[in-house]
Amino acid sequence: MSETTRYGSVNRKTSNRRDQSIDRRLREKVREAKARGNTYGKRRSPPVMVRGDIGGPPLPLRKTTKSRAKRRFDLILNVPGAEMRLPALPQVSIDMRLLSAFLVAVLGLLIYYLWNSPSFHVEGARIVGLQRLNSRDVNAIMNLEGESIFVIDPHLVEQKAREAFPEFAEVKVDVGLPAIVDIAIVERLPILTWRQDGRTVLVDANGIAFPQRDQAGATPAVVVEAFGSPPVLHKEAKLDGSPVRFIPVEMVSAILSMSAQAPDQTPVVYDTTHGLGWKDARGWEVYFGDARDIEMKLRVYHAMLKEFQADGVQPALISVEYVHRPYYRMEK
Repeated sequence: MSETTRYGSVNRKTSNRRDQSIDRRLREKVREAKARGNTYGKRRSPPVMVRGDIGGPPLPLRKTTKSRAKRRFDLILNVPGAEMRLPALPQVSIDMRLLSAFLVAVLGLLIYYLWNSPSFHVEGARIVGLQRLNSRDVNAIMNLEGESIFVIDPHLVEQKAREAFPEFAEVKVDVGLPAIVDIAIVERLPILTWRQDGRTVLVDANGIAFPQRDQAGATPAVVVEAFGSPPVLHKEAKLDGSPVRFIPVEMVSAILSMSAQAPDQTPVVYDTTHGLGWKDARGWEVYFGDARDIEMKLRVYHAMLKEFQADGVQPALISVEYVHRPYYRMEK
């Protein structure tokens, strides 16, 4: 049976045989594909996320697990061209935030231990170089016992020592772990004993005065009995805590020169009106004023004494305050 179309006549049997042949070839291709292990027909479509309310809630995304890379190690054997593969080790990755938190915690515990441990608390300073004082008296004033070694500033300790002990000419402080404070001292050498208004101080060659802490201790042989305050000096600010001068250096030299010319066991006298002098055991007082031209004043004084002895004069006061205008009095 045939049909007539626009393109001519078509035999229906011939058309059916052609379709069956095509179906048979398709089925063979499918069987071949399955034999090769092709999973084309089982392939899934990728997940689709739908936003909004269309078709219900959005589908959750599928979670994928990270595969950690592993490091492989090959061990070379003695046989040429042979090697042995060792088991692979996983690479460990550390979270930097966790590592930072761990380090902060460790440092906090370390600081707490260092701050509170008795091993880092000072029991007392080790002091060397003391001559007229002892370590116990110095430590009592410095008050370092029980302090943490981490809060002790050597410069502040040195300044405090200079302010508390003007007799220290040099102070050096060293701080070390676990709790070591070493203080090296150089004491001033007193050469004058200055007595004034019931108070006694010692004076060194630079005119620095410091208290006589040990009343039973040895004192310098040169003694000055002062009736009034010493000459006012310019008070310079000392940033390092060192004391200012009590009397000028020239005055110290003048007192030493006068003491050598004065009679034995006779103290040097200082008077605010007449200056330096002494009370002679032969019955008169002599004054030389300030420390200027002291050698010339002493020669003039001895020349006057020769004239007094030759004339039989017994003065009550001799003044050589002005070297070109000396005078004497028969009565005070």
